[in-house]
Amino acid sequence: MPQEVVVSPQLLEQLRRERPLIEAEMVELAERHERMVEAKAEETYSGHLRRAIHCSGRLVRDIASEAGVSAQTLCEFLEGTRTLRSDVLDRLAQAVHTKISVEPRRPVRTTTDSGPLE
Repeated sequence: MPQEVVVSPQLLEQLRRERPLIEAEMVELAERHERMVEAKAEETYSGHLRRAIHCSGRLVRDIASEAGVSAQTLCEFLEGTRTLRSDVLDRLAQAVHTKISVEPRRPVRTTTDSGPLE
């Protein structure tokens, strides 16, 4: 059975005063979430790493600390608003015990020096 919560008149008044700030923060959080979802869906090295970080079950601050970056930097990377150097990406992959590799693609040749391929 749910327990009844009693809110003091002072707290209720404070919440009424702060409602516009709370509403604005909710919009910002929703926008950040949308950016994060889009960044996580990218079919790039960074997108795969973002998915590995999300699936790791570890706290962002712990992963960031182990990789030698700030939690803010890692959050910005997860949102897709910040790029990171390759050595930082490698440390993040190590922190979540994953290995992400990029397989080189061979270029498709459509012509030769003497003209189109047949």
